[in-house]
Amino acid sequence: MRRTDRQSGQIMPVVLASLAIGIAAIFISHRVSRAVTQESVVVNAADAAAYSGASWTARRLNLIAYTNRALVANHIAVGHLTAYVSWLRYVDQGADRIANYTRYIPYVGAATTAAERIVATALVGSEQTAGLMIRGFDLLHRLMALTQLDARRGLRPARVDEVMHRVARQYGESLEVNQREPMDSIPQPYQAAMDGLLIGRRVSAYLKLQRTRAGRDRGYFARLVSRTIDQDPDLERWMRGSRSRATARFGSGGRTWDLSLPLTVRFRKQGNTHQPPLPDAGGWRSADRLQVGFFNLGKFEWGSWATIAGGRADADRLSGGYRGVHHYTRLRERQADNELMRVPALVTAPLDRMGDQRAINAHLSMASVRYHVPARCRRRCPGPDNPASLFNPYWEAGLVTPSVDGLP
Repeated sequence: MRRTDRQSGQIMPVVLASLAIGIAAIFISHRVSRAVTQESVVVNAADAAAYSGASWTARRLNLIAYTNRALVANHIAVGHLTAYVSWLRYVDQGADRIANYTRYIPYVGAATTAAERIVATALVGSEQTAGLMIRGFDLLHRLMALTQLDARRGLRPARVDEVMHRVARQYGESLEVNQREPMDSIPQPYQAAMDGLLIGRRVSAYLKLQRTRAGRDRGYFARLVSRTIDQDPDLERWMRGSRSRATARFGSGGRTWDLSLPLTVRFRKQGNTHQPPLPDAGGWRSADRLQVGFFNLGKFEWGSWATIAGGRADADRLSGGYRGVHHYTRLRERQADNELMRVPALVTAPLDRMGDQRAINAHLSMASVRYHVPARCRRRCPGPDNPASLFNPYWEAGLVTPSVDGLP
């Protein structure tokens, strides 16, 4: 009995020591596990926040690009409507002249009169429809201008930080994004570098965009409209014409053909669509005419041209005042590497340390907003070497390796 008591007395301290070591190991393991988990949460939250901020920015840049393309397309559509009404007025006048010349010819006169009535009815309907459509395009232009204004406001640093903060809070209610207050415990030189990063954060995409008035942009918008027209042969035929402030010339148009009988008579059809560079990008004017010339046998030369049918149309008169494209948004400067900006996300969270309430867990992630033409984009797409533009919706977001000035 005494030996058993002595053995029990020796075993008990060992058991208690083992139990204490086990409890301490479990406690330490739990603390380490919590720290690792918390760090993983902060890293994931920072990555998600940075990518979300860059995606938010890229989507708004693409929205501006889509609305810019719509402004160009709508403006060209107004010019096309003007050209169509001009051509239809020319056809109506020509049909009226033919009906007058043939009204006494049996059967032919009745046919030409009926054709003239059909053309006149189509002309009235087209004029009314064109006027309504042009006024509708004017309204759309104003709505798109408001849409671009709202998109630009969404690019302010405070708005982007708010988006990133909402995303980070899904990983933990105590997480903060790009806040100065939690960084007091970060050692130097990292604290100064983070301060500089947050100050530089104020140079955002919002400041890299500008609202420009068409017609007062050194011809940028007009050149873009012209290039768009020139890329489509059918559209170019209807829309070709002089693009200066001078009076439109028929010889510069695309709706042209000629026919002649040797030493007898010749005909020529001319038509152009004039787009003067106005401050509001409006002012479409179009004109068509059919002319005839006779050969003078006495002088053995062709006589002067005489117009037998013609038509004109003006976007302002069709709609009661076409306002055109007043403003649009574009980049202030050309981006050398097609990267507009980088979006940092400095996520901080309080560390669970005994007696140290200022300890934090911090992680910096960074995303890039860049212009990239996809490889699958082929014909009629800008080349990969073309500079970034707010007229093509090829802005995308992606995570990049963080880099901060002053740190290795």
